[in-house]
Amino acid sequence: MDFPTTMFGAAYLGYVGGLFDEGFEAGFPAWLQETNEAMLLEYPFIAEINDEHIIGSAGHLYCIVPVDENATVAINRVQWNEKTQTDEVTEVLYRSESGEPVLLFANLDGIAHEADTQVFITDNNGNTCKWYPSLDATSHLAPCTSEAGDYLSFDFTEYAWYDIPSEFSGRLSDGWTGMTALGLAGSQSTGMGWITEAMVEETDRYAYFSLRFYFEDETGGTVDLEWSYEDSDDIEEMWSGFWAIQTIPDGPSYVTLSLSLVGGNSYGVTDGPVYLCETYPLLISPSGTELLVGAGESGVCLPFMSQSTTACVLTQAAG
Repeated sequence: MDFPTTMFGAAYLGYVGGLFDEGFEAGFPAWLQETNEAMLLEYPFIAEINDEHIIGSAGHLYCIVPVDENATVAINRVQWNEKTQTDEVTEVLYRSESGEPVLLFANLDGIAHEADTQVFITDNNGNTCKWYPSLDATSHLAPCTSEAGDYLSFDFTEYAWYDIPSEFSGRLSDGWTGMTALGLAGSQSTGMGWITEAMVEETDRYAYFSLRFYFEDETGGTVDLEWSYEDSDDIEEMWSGFWAIQTIPDGPSYVTLSLSLVGGNSYGVTDGPVYLCETYPLLISPSGTELLVGAGESGVCLPFMSQSTTACVLTQAAG
């Protein structure tokens, strides 16, 4: 890992509360695989850190990677002394004259914004930085800065990858990115279509689904959705409405669909109008020809999804 303008890299891995009493080294990769698979796929060395470089067993967990392979690393627990207005060392945790990555548990009271641990890193040139692992007001990793205000640490936490389905984590590590309005709808007046084949919920019949987005501006536009059974030429349902997008380049973008049933064989079968309004996480493949749609935030399913569907891949329609 190369951070040429900094002295170390650091990542926040989450809170661990006594999960690994029977052995952290065995349980940790499985825990990170479950909570943040993409982080582990992107930085597999984290799972290889052995127990000699794991400090603590519960609390907020940080990964620290010195830039200099021969850096000296010193880590202490500290407590603020009101009388002296200084941090006093209460426990010496770790000393090393080699710069291997370490996993450090800190903020033991469970509050990540309150620092209780002090990290010193000294490189071969005698440069030293002091850092207190914690999170800032935006719940991002607090940086290490010099007296001149220069950043001495690099945050490699993948914040956008937390709390997303495993299908999204794996694809993010494979280069899939958040959708943009133009990537979703194109710039042509005919819009851009996305298609898939899936079994219709509560039946044993497959159907073809088409979702077509029309671009209005970078925030959204109009959308049509229709589907037919694979052995039928009749359109079963026709939906029409609007879409709005929140683009997140390094994680799933979020698209809100507001649709009304406007035609097809199913139209008029139920009493009154049928509406659908839901927000879905979306990723696009590196080629731009595959669209991954995740489950709705409120559990509202699109016609080609079901309550058990965590994600569905659509392909870009020709023409």
